Amino acid sequence: MRRNKGFTLIELMIVIAIIAIIAAIAIPGLLASQRASNERNASASLKTIATAQADFRANDRDGNKIQDFWTADVAGLYCVKTVDSTSAANKLIELSVASADSDPIAALGQYTPAITAYANQGPKAGYWYYALMTDDQTTETYRAATGGSPAVGTVHYNTSKFGFITYPDSYPSSGKISFILNEGNTMFKRQMTTPVKASSATPPTAVTLTGFSTWPTDDLLKTYWAKMD
Repeated sequence: MRRNKGFTLIELMIVIAIIAIIAAIAIPGLLASQRASNERNASASLKTIATAQADFRANDRDGNKIQDFWTADVAGLYCVKTVDSTSAANKLIELSVASADSDPIAALGQYTPAITAYANQGPKAGYWYYALMTDDQTTETYRAATGGSPAVGTVHYNTSKFGFITYPDSYPSSGKISFILNEGNTMFKRQMTTPVKASSATPPTAVTLTGFSTWPTDDLLKTYWAKMD
């Protein structure tokens, strides 16, 4: 007869307690697994930026007749067109990476439309991407005008260097590691102790956190960053 009346209060409390214990064990593991997946995705996507840069420089994707890298932002590696052409965007990186640019430049007319012409902006698998502005090792700016013919206006380039970072949208839930990569195709990672994201806006604008906003010196690389295989 008791079975037909369902669970007693004590039995119900026991079931709830068991469910709570299982959740307490399983949820942290699931969150850790998701973070690890985000981090793997971010490092893999950052590598595609280096591949795109090699293509951009070797094949003169902007058509300015100079072998230079695109250093203005991340999104331009998708949006950029040949300067004297009405052709479609070069699309050297995935749209999902381009739209996760944390500080894309404004549109430059026919040459490089804004990323918003192609997609809404937002993090890719919990990570943002940003084009660094300076190399602290050589005190060199990445965004140097290299000229060329035909002229391409106020776009920034560098003939030999570039630097990029990818960092979590929400620390530590979406990731605990930031990754950087430069023209040597060498990637480094750093365990974070504080958020890198500068604001809650979408996109969150330029990286300003000391130690993450520029390419570090060799001493700082050895101290805070780990080289990835």
